Amino acid sequence: MQTRIIKVRHPLLRPFIQSFLFFRSDGSNVVDYTTFPNTNLCLAIYKNNTIDYQKNAVLNRCELNTGGNGYQSRLYGFHQNPFQVRVNADLDQICILFHPGALRAFSHEPFENLLPLNQVFEAVFKTGYSNFPEQLFNEKSTLKRADLLEEFLEKQLMSKQLHTKVNEAIFVINAIGPEQMSVERLAKELNINPSTLYRLFSAEIGQSPKSFLQTLRFRKALTRLNPAEKLDLTNIAYLNNYYDQAHFTKEVKALAGATPSQLKRRISIEQDQLIWLYNKQD
Repeated sequence: MQTRIIKVRHPLLRPFIQSFLFFRSDGSNVVDYTTFPNTNLCLAIYKNNTIDYQKNAVLNRCELNTGGNGYQSRLYGFHQNPFQVRVNADLDQICILFHPGALRAFSHEPFENLLPLNQVFEAVFKTGYSNFPEQLFNEKSTLKRADLLEEFLEKQLMSKQLHTKVNEAIFVINAIGPEQMSVERLAKELNINPSTLYRLFSAEIGQSPKSFLQTLRFRKALTRLNPAEKLDLTNIAYLNNYYDQAHFTKEVKALAGATPSQLKRRISIEQDQLIWLYNKQD
């Protein structure tokens, strides 16, 4: 399977959208891959695929098959366990990766209304939708697709900034570091009480502040599992403020379904953004 990540270039879009992600597969082999909990939201658009998505307390799995004439789109995010994907067909998939809370700049539709839909793109972008997906998929160049997406999204942008407190919260977390942050400390830094912080994160980001901070710390630790870092697991645990290696192993296994040592041997890290386990089936 071919993948490509293109960072957003438009200055008005950069605060809201991290990048565009393109997947292509010719369907000659079954493709399995696993990605891990993250804080961004992925809006995935498909052409002529059926989407069987199952998510509950123990299962987080998507299977793609041939069929489903036309275009479908789904919103993926807020995972607290590994996201397993199986591709059984030709695939031409386009993804928009939104920064935390940034979907609100394009739509005020509640997250819980969007997550079950197979036509999320149309539900979010209610104006100007028209024949854009067809125009997008008819363009074969990923660079030109990215240009089309930026042009379309810039026109759809409703707000030029995130919710003030969301923006402030993300700035504080990045400045101090998620590994040093707690819900109580974040609430104190923002001068609001923890219950207000919880309501704010649930409404604007779609995750509780505890899950958000836990996921950020986990993602930061994952990047350090890259063999090029040449760090042992104990150092990675302490650098990310886990109590010890046992605590680090327990939390990573809960979120990734594998121990840090297993991931260190198997994960692929592309452009410091896509972190996954990839297995091509013959």
